[in-house]
Amino acid sequence: MSTAAAPASHEAALARLAPLVADPHPRVRTEAVRALAKIPSAKAAELVLAAADGIGADPFLDYAVWLSINDLAQPFLAALESGAWVPDSPAKQKQLEFAMKALDPALASSSVAKILAAKPLTKDGAGPWIELIGAAGGPAEVNRLWEQVAKRDFNDATLVRAMNALAAAARLRNVKPAGDGSRAVAFFYYATSPQRIAALDLMGAWKNPGAAFAEMVKLAGDERTPAEVRNAAFAAFRELGAIGPVLGALQPMAAKTSPAPVRRSAAMTLASLQPGKFADLALDEIADTKTEGEALELWRGVLATKGAAKQFADKIASKTALPAHVASAGLRAAREGAQPDASLVASLTKLANVTALSPDKLTPAKLKELADLALKSGDPARGELVYRRAELGCTLCHSIGGVGGKVGPDMTSLGAAAPADYLVESVLLPNAKIKEGFHGINIETKDDLEFSGMLVRETGQEVILRNAQNQEVSVAKANIRKRANASQSLMPTGLLDTVSESDRNDLIAFLSRLGKPGDYDASKGGVARAWRVLPVTHRMDQGGWDKITKGDFTAKWTAMESGIGEHTWRPATSLVNGALAKGDFAPGNVPAHVTITSVFVATTFTLAKAGPVTLTVDGVAKPELWVDGQKLAKLANTFPAGAHTVVLRLDGAQLPAKLKLSSTDVAFATN
Repeated sequence: MSTAAAPASHEAALARLAPLVADPHPRVRTEAVRALAKIPSAKAAELVLAAADGIGADPFLDYAVWLSINDLAQPFLAALESGAWVPDSPAKQKQLEFAMKALDPALASSSVAKILAAKPLTKDGAGPWIELIGAAGGPAEVNRLWEQVAKRDFNDATLVRAMNALAAAARLRNVKPAGDGSRAVAFFYYATSPQRIAALDLMGAWKNPGAAFAEMVKLAGDERTPAEVRNAAFAAFRELGAIGPVLGALQPMAAKTSPAPVRRSAAMTLASLQPGKFADLALDEIADTKTEGEALELWRGVLATKGAAKQFADKIASKTALPAHVASAGLRAAREGAQPDASLVASLTKLANVTALSPDKLTPAKLKELADLALKSGDPARGELVYRRAELGCTLCHSIGGVGGKVGPDMTSLGAAAPADYLVESVLLPNAKIKEGFHGINIETKDDLEFSGMLVRETGQEVILRNAQNQEVSVAKANIRKRANASQSLMPTGLLDTVSESDRNDLIAFLSRLGKPGDYDASKGGVARAWRVLPVTHRMDQGGWDKITKGDFTAKWTAMESGIGEHTWRPATSLVNGALAKGDFAPGNVPAHVTITSVFVATTFTLAKAGPVTLTVDGVAKPELWVDGQKLAKLANTFPAGAHTVVLRLDGAQLPAKLKLSSTDVAFATN
């Protein structure tokens, strides 16, 4: 980026601050970024945006970058409009998108209009211009983008990007094309699945579907509609709100005569729009679920509506029975809320047949007693399996060895740093002591939704939270009714109420061993922990292994191609000792007529610079593996710098008890 002549003092200051922006310590970077805001030059803005490459890693640094680029808005925009600063790399394109979301909309929109006035949007969507329109384009630019979408003047992938950008412009800035969404109908049918989903999402964001509404109703009510497309239609109905046409369309779909998938989605959407009127419908559908995970997803959906917990509490109070897994899932969802409804928690506790440990009785002496019992009788190996149970959600919120969620504190060295009675208190009384930096925020929106989570980042247009499911959630600032710091931990109370005493002791024993020398020390690295797993059937063999051995994790197989339903890679995580257990890669519930010929497992690693790499595979006598699609004849090879994908094939008829991949030459991926 070229700049006009600057005072010598500025040049000297920029020279001193430039290396500090890349300092390994985030606090140093934060101070450097704020200091740059005092130097009104394009070069200072360039250095500030270089720090934006790490956005999301540290909330203090994120805020400092946001403040500083606003302070430097004028010199930055002048350089952008003149062509002195060009977003000619993926990194700079991300920086530009961040800047345009951070800056005052009036300033940003004016610059976007000037930049795009003579710039065509290519069919392949090259450059950052589509996302730039979504982040800062005015009505003219948004209309231009929609016209090109409606004419299908983009390739398939770019059409999805463009519709997503249009949805962002509507949600975050209330900037929409002229007219209604009638022209989107063409994407409901004669389009790829991602395009259909993006078009339906766009209708929810625009809130003015016009003639497209009738077609949305048809799609939603047709049991032949793919599940992901049907879900997008119902999500759009939820966003359109409790208006007459939506309620009128959904109620017939929620009737007992409707196909089960349609009936369930309609009932849950109605209950999220008007819980007082339709809670009974939703309860019937939740009670009909088969697993706790399935029930939990539905509970979370309806309880996200403001006031819904009270309405459901009134309905449940009169019930004498609910399936145990339904009550247990509801109890967890109810406790996850910003302000759990006491009556709902009490009713579900009773129906789940749970005996909770009274907080009043958990004195320091009692906590010490429970800790001593866990250390004496608990088994850490069994405890690790308790920790990994999906219904507890520990792995969604916490990470060990870099793998796992980012909602709660890292657990890698927990046992080496904290006494056992502290661990007992942390899991039984999560609100007693919330670790510094892990206080969440609660948000209530104008359309009556409630969100709780950790603040990931914030721009001038949106707040990004990480919720208890380790998902990033965007909330438009324009849609926020109320925002407050959370008074309680994101870890729900009573999480272990449904766990037996022996399982609880095993869990505490496991947590107390984390970070100590031996099988529970994950601090050293050098081992693959984040995996993808793909069982392969005899039918899939007929299509060849090319996309499998290349590690294409987006690849999917239809029910016809696989013989066991829609099929794709699924994630798996190694144990703390680095071994991937057979239970995590062995296929389950395979029909008798289907033969699993192979199980492929894959992970990725990164090399900072080109050089030799030796891979070690434990658990398999003669490992068969590929790196970047090339089959290896030996485990010691030379690779170029960058990211690489490793794929191992396991014989489906002779699966090993465990598998471990390690190397001291690479950095294995953590997700």
